[in-house]
Amino acid sequence: MHSTTRTPHTERGLDTIPFPSVAWFQRLADLMKQDRARHEKLGYVDCIVQFTVVDGGPTGGPWAVQVLFDEFEATDVREADREDAERADFALEATLATWREMIMSIARGGGRPDLEHTLNYLSHPGTPIYVRSDDPLRRDMYFRFNQSLQEFVNASGSFHTSFPTAR
Repeated sequence: MHSTTRTPHTERGLDTIPFPSVAWFQRLADLMKQDRARHEKLGYVDCIVQFTVVDGGPTGGPWAVQVLFDEFEATDVREADREDAERADFALEATLATWREMIMSIARGGGRPDLEHTLNYLSHPGTPIYVRSDDPLRRDMYFRFNQSLQEFVNASGSFHTSFPTAR
């Protein structure tokens, strides 16, 4: 069950997509493709990112999605399970509350989070977003492509997001 949180987008009649879901990340991928020129200015992205909501699964356990970035597009979005973990170059792991705060900040800012809710700010100290990778070179891709990943997530400001109600 998802609750609808009122954001500036509610009044504009935009679509509502639940978070976390493959559909939510697929919408970001579609928007990235539509705004290719913006992403070309930031530079290419060539990695597989796993976005993990550590308490976002149907039973309160982890839920994850992997997004394959190829140059200026997100070309594949799929739900991930434990066996898929090695496929990702790195994973961004956080609680639903952390993801929600960032997404809501992006919505309030019209597609731009406040400075305390950027991927960089939230991951730099290793908490509340943890960047996980067994390979230091693959982990470094997060920092190399950070601005492009932020723009990818910032696209959520163009639609309304609903979140699960408390269990």
